[in-house]
Amino acid sequence: MITTYLFDLDDTIVDSTIYTRMYHKLIDELLNSLKISKIELQQAITKLKNETGEQKIDTFDLCKSLGATDIYYKVLERHIKHTYTLKYKEIPSIFKKIKESNKIIGIVTQSQVKTAELFLKRFRLFSYIDFIQSGKKENLVFWMNLEKKHDLKKENCLMIDDSDDVLEIAKRVGYNILNVKNLDDLSKFDY
Repeated sequence: MITTYLFDLDDTIVDSTIYTRMYHKLIDELLNSLKISKIELQQAITKLKNETGEQKIDTFDLCKSLGATDIYYKVLERHIKHTYTLKYKEIPSIFKKIKESNKIIGIVTQSQVKTAELFLKRFRLFSYIDFIQSGKKENLVFWMNLEKKHDLKKENCLMIDDSDDVLEIAKRVGYNILNVKNLDDLSKFDY
């Protein structure tokens, strides 16, 4: 019996294209607020790429490296205010039904906790949430820590995500899984 529902944030609850849409505005804000040149900003981006080994940088990580997370959240909040739909319109009714059944809802995300809170409050979902866990979901240790920190019985948890890789890792550790593309199958889990 499923007692805990774990939802990913990006591309499960919200559309992650918001980060792409805000990219240029964020870059402009960083240049203006920090009074740095485009060359200095590009050097910071290149340094971050070298440190992470990623071709595409995470804008939060960029802002953090520049000591400018306040700028990141200022731009993000403006964009969230102009975001009117969830990735899947059924999410609010699903959350309501889960909570009416006295079950637990956790958000398991690679986004920052504050980022998740902003989105959840914007769409009036925050009151349904029992906990938010942020971290690298591709890491097996993340799943073991999640279980321990929130006193979960993984055989009674259902992880709902858009990433097959993340779902495969969660399954390997012992969690029940459901790809969000198959959200209609949620009823099979008696929520």
